[in-house]
Amino acid sequence: MKKSLMIVALAGTVGATATLGGCAKTINQRGYLFDEEIIEEIRPGIDNRSSVTAAMGSPTMTATFDEDTWYYVSQTKQSIAFFKPKTTEHLIFSVSFNDRGDVTRTEQLGIDTTYKVSMVDEKTPTRGKELGFFEQIFSNIGRFSSEGPVQPGY
Repeated sequence: MKKSLMIVALAGTVGATATLGGCAKTINQRGYLFDEEIIEEIRPGIDNRSSVTAAMGSPTMTATFDEDTWYYVSQTKQSIAFFKPKTTEHLIFSVSFNDRGDVTRTEQLGIDTTYKVSMVDEKTPTRGKELGFFEQIFSNIGRFSSEGPVQPGY
């Protein structure tokens, strides 16, 4: 009796360990990998577009209406098992240039400056006839002639 109880306890322990092993924390790093030494070396009035590109590479994106502002973006997300990933770190380094291509301003932004944007659940109406289930299935019956396939060259 004690031996079977011991086997059941061992099997339960192994099962629980295997189940919890699948719940390991996953960390995903996306975007630019920041190096604080390089960021501190970028200085307004000293650097220009080519020196910034040589030090940091091409930007993650540029400003929508201003090609003279570059953004380097990094994001870290953590997730456990099947739960929704949570953003734990969001860094943005922006570099602004003047007309000659010289750096005029640099700025570091963090997760505290981000905004959550909610999507609208409304649908845009489309023009035309909405077909029901059976109309979609049977709508092609009788639309085509029964003359057979067209022979090439005739």
